[in-house]
Amino acid sequence: MTAITHVYNYTVRCPHYQDNEQPPTWLNHIEVNQSCEIALDRITKWHNISGTKSFELEDFVVRKADNEEAFFAMQSSRLKNDGHALVTFKIFLDNCCQDASPNQIMEHLIDDYQQRIAKVE
Repeated sequence: MTAITHVYNYTVRCPHYQDNEQPPTWLNHIEVNQSCEIALDRITKWHNISGTKSFELEDFVVRKADNEEAFFAMQSSRLKNDGHALVTFKIFLDNCCQDASPNQIMEHLIDDYQQRIAKVE
């Protein structure tokens, strides 16, 4: 058994304000961190409150939370040299993001994640 060697947590929020230099879009509100604590917290929460399956995209099962306007997914990836990556995604949508597509957001995030792990390998 191999330990998790890389952790990526993505969070997308809808903009609630106008930045004068950038258009208000979820693309400007993507956070990525590598906190194991956040990943474990998300896994524990999502295990207990699993939500409803919304769609599948590139081997990711995306679920919609039952208690908030959010979508989430997680997955582990085997890396070369016996490494493993764990990735979590959380997308917060509300009335400010009525035109945002969870599918489009996930496509963007998965692409970014795949580029990151390609650099590791």
